[in-house]
Amino acid sequence: MRNKRRPLEMVTVGNRRFIGKTKHVGIDYVDIKGNNGKLTTILKDKIEYIDWKKERKNNREKEW
Repeated sequence: MRNKRRPLEMVTVGNRRFIGKTKHVGIDYVDIKGNNGKLTTILKDKIEYIDWKKERKNNREKEW
């Protein structure tokens, strides 16, 4: 749960790359919302590896 809405790059077994943020995480799946707004569901047993990216902190949002 702590990785919800965290940016990532995920590579699947077929060497497909998905870039976006996690949306939903279930027992056997991960939903990724891509930079283009498209939602993709990936089964956990098909994930090769995940490269977690650092979150960008917007100082302007903190001031409000």
